[in-house]
Amino acid sequence: MLALAIALIAMWSCHAGGTAYDADTKEGYAEAVKLILKSVDPATEKVYYMKFECSQEHGNRLETLTIKVVSNKDMAYSLKILLTGNCQALPMEHLPHTFEAPIYKNVKGIDITHFDADKVLDQINQAKKLIPEGGKFKAIYDYTISESVPAGDKAFNDTEEIGKVTTSFFLSFFQKDSNGQEAFAAVRCLVDPQNNKVSFDR
Repeated sequence: MLALAIALIAMWSCHAGGTAYDADTKEGYAEAVKLILKSVDPATEKVYYMKFECSQEHGNRLETLTIKVVSNKDMAYSLKILLTGNCQALPMEHLPHTFEAPIYKNVKGIDITHFDADKVLDQINQAKKLIPEGGKFKAIYDYTISESVPAGDKAFNDTEEIGKVTTSFFLSFFQKDSNGQEAFAAVRCLVDPQNNKVSFDR
């Protein structure tokens, strides 16, 4: 059964043309979730971590998505999906229980079936409005939703709020320094889970 599961999610092709999406548009996030649903069964598995990433080289272009999943058999694994070229899901990797031992029935999970890409775009647009006057948006470098799950080694749980869901992303921009020269700045953006409001992490 395990060998079959690995085979099913190992490789598949993506959208025609290998389109690459900008990280500050909703299309890439919506497309990525469709790819998750090719590998994850929402009826028996829960995604508790998602990280969209852009390379430093290409900046604001979504290139990879890493997810962490727990099955109804309490098996946890991670899966990386390539979002450019002929998109592929790489072979899954089992997560050591020492650091992550999620229990399926206790995990809230991210609702992949009804994932709201418009909400992601709204958060990014809120962050852009926080750029200091005169600043110029450059890129989103990653976007992460993470639910804290217990570790098998209970010593790692002392500082964790199990079940807490956090959403954050890194935004970069150009701004004028005190000499009038254009300088690069990057800041982590935090999303309030209660009202979806975005703030810079100070």
